[in-house]
Amino acid sequence: MIRSFSLLAVVALLFFAACQQTPKEAEGPKADTALLAVLAFDSMAPANVDSIIWIEGTVFHTCKHGGKRLFLIDGPDSITVEVTTGPDIAAFDAALEGSRIKILGKVKELRVDDKYLNEWEAEIKKPAEEEKTGVHTAKKGHEDQGVEEKMAQVNKFREEMKAKGVDHLSFYSVEAINYMEMK
Repeated sequence: MIRSFSLLAVVALLFFAACQQTPKEAEGPKADTALLAVLAFDSMAPANVDSIIWIEGTVFHTCKHGGKRLFLIDGPDSITVEVTTGPDIAAFDAALEGSRIKILGKVKELRVDDKYLNEWEAEIKKPAEEEKTGVHTAKKGHEDQGVEEKMAQVNKFREEMKAKGVDHLSFYSVEAINYMEMK
């Protein structure tokens, strides 16, 4: 009887201990999550692909086609960092333009190679609502580019790969997990 009680007590203790643990996903970002500066993003992104990072900057542009992208800058001569919505963010509000925000997100790499460019070229020739590939920029009017402008961009990337002697170009962005407006 004492043995079965002891065994029951051990099982109950293990069950209680297991119920008290929280899953790692629920813990949120680690205290040592890197904060990447907008100005250093291009040089730091390759080493941080698929890593969770913080990035803070000023929203320069929010894409008008669904708000799925925004672009961060950090000063007038800054590079731009593309940020896309993650699974838990429906869209970025256009009212964020000009605001300073801090984003928790995952660094992503888009590899543009011949296969990607061939698919993009084929999509350019389809109706605009079906186009899914392409490299988005923060330049005014990039959403309204015509076939000629898009084909020029495809050819520019092909020439750049040839000039550099590489088989692909890498473009880095951040997939937002969460963000907050800085006051």
